[in-house]
Amino acid sequence: MTRPRSHPVAGGGREGWEAERRMPGAGVVAAPRALRIWVVRDMEPLPTDEGDRRLMRCAMLCNALAGRGHEVVWFTSSFDHYGKRQRSRRDETHRISDNYRIEMLHAPGYRHNVSPFRVWHNRRFARAFRAFADRAAERPDVIVADLPTTEAAEAAIGLARRWAIPSLLSIRDLWPDFFSDFLPSPARPLAHLVLGGFERQADYACRHATALVGISPRYLEWGLARGRRKRTDRDAVVPLGYQPVPVPRGGRDDLLRQLGADPQRPLVSFVGNWGATYDLDAVVEAAARLEGRSDALFVLAGDGHERDRLLRRIEVLSNVVAPGWLAAGEIALLLDASAIGLMPYRQGAPQGLPNKIFEYMAYGAFQISTLEGEAAELLARLGVGLTVPAGDTGAMADAIGEALAQRGGPNEREHIRTQFLARYSASAIYEDLSRRIESLAGAGQPDSGAAAGAGRS
Repeated sequence: MTRPRSHPVAGGGREGWEAERRMPGAGVVAAPRALRIWVVRDMEPLPTDEGDRRLMRCAMLCNALAGRGHEVVWFTSSFDHYGKRQRSRRDETHRISDNYRIEMLHAPGYRHNVSPFRVWHNRRFARAFRAFADRAAERPDVIVADLPTTEAAEAAIGLARRWAIPSLLSIRDLWPDFFSDFLPSPARPLAHLVLGGFERQADYACRHATALVGISPRYLEWGLARGRRKRTDRDAVVPLGYQPVPVPRGGRDDLLRQLGADPQRPLVSFVGNWGATYDLDAVVEAAARLEGRSDALFVLAGDGHERDRLLRRIEVLSNVVAPGWLAAGEIALLLDASAIGLMPYRQGAPQGLPNKIFEYMAYGAFQISTLEGEAAELLARLGVGLTVPAGDTGAMADAIGEALAQRGGPNEREHIRTQFLARYSASAIYEDLSRRIESLAGAGQPDSGAAAGAGRS
């Protein structure tokens, strides 16, 4: 059953982890003055984008910093990564408030996330940021950058080093470690020749940032190893936070029916991009195994280059609906009504602790995941999900059946929401990260002996 829609895009060990989470902002002292903070992050939805869009980590951080009185400038590109569309054909400035603006720098677009055009986009955005910085009338007190992308991270950290101002690098993905997985098999032995430039960019940014922040212990350790540096009290684990969108309450059942979902059946939902890192074929096969049950309706929301092929498989199943892209309020409604949220990553997927974990937790959905490592440990430790082997459709179907039989009641949902609010709510996470950024003002400066062209590519 399919129902295509045309919505706008929405779009270490246990002890160390627990210690990080018990002491938010430990050892951090807030800056005594308002700071000028530059934040460099491409690929996220903007508060100025049309439609009901979910804001992500950078947007929530900028809101928190501006709310604490700082002058915040967010640098991003003109290209909408999720909608695959140009927001503008030129550079634009968007003022969000008196002390918060977005500098949208023009960069070419791309149709596929894995393509030479994506690489060209990343390079052009980094170049546009450098050009803006060279003509800027005022310099920031602190620069904050994300990895990915390697190009923008190198440009931002290189600029901070050249200007002798402190910087913070937030490691959200392990670029470029997994890039070789997308190369043709005959080319993989030569991956180091293709990926060497990306590795040098990541190494440079990790080595010269004043502070490293990882979204998990593993990510922080990766950054320290890349930078060949020892951990200091400025380096920290700050997980992804999430700000739940309010759930529409009026006419809830009718709204669910508009998405193709039967409000009387337990919902097993996936919300995300139908791209290379997700194994939605495994979900479809698990749904086929459970088609005879009346207590499970699969709702696969999203879009991507795999959609047309997958829709042909879904059309023959009576227990699967595919509503397309959902707006933020529709996602909130769906997840709030879902007994289970699916995280069907492929074997070898690069994600460690993806935002989807915290999004599902925020609405009380029990999770069935295929991610090993830190994600599996978190789900088990908090009692909010089960992990099955990637690609094992029988194990996925069995886990879904078990979860539907034993979980999903009001007490279970309240337990999951309580764990989220105590650990991963945006207000707690971004207050902690804001304080860490503030603490860098006046900190010991990074080595200023870089050549004028450091960080250029």
